[in-house]
Amino acid sequence: MTLRNVLYAAFCLVCLLALTWPGYPMFGNRIDPRVLGLPFSLFWNVLWILLSFAAIGAYHATRPRR
Repeated sequence: MTLRNVLYAAFCLVCLLALTWPGYPMFGNRIDPRVLGLPFSLFWNVLWILLSFAAIGAYHATRPRR
């Protein structure tokens, strides 16, 4: 496994933990404060979707060229 694959797998694990039991009840399960007009719980989910998009883009951009 390359470092690129290990980092991407680690990010996927962090993303999974942030959106399920350990992370969501601790950080994302509240309404206040509002961020950009969204309740914080919805913002938390949108934030991780955007971070996942950025990680997939970075993973794709750093692929080895042939």
